[in-house]
Amino acid sequence: MSKKHRAPSTTPHQEHVTPGLVSVALLTGAVRHIGAVLIGLAVTWWQHD
Repeated sequence: MSKKHRAPSTTPHQEHVTPGLVSVALLTGAVRHIGAVLIGLAVTWWQHD
């Protein structure tokens, strides 16, 4: 009975929340990285000219 009570209370909730948090974290990191690269290129091009 303790196994049956334990599994539904923790597992589905955790599995449901985690992918969303992971995708948000990855998206945020990707946007920051792309932004940093674009700013670096813009500064380099501006100084070169």
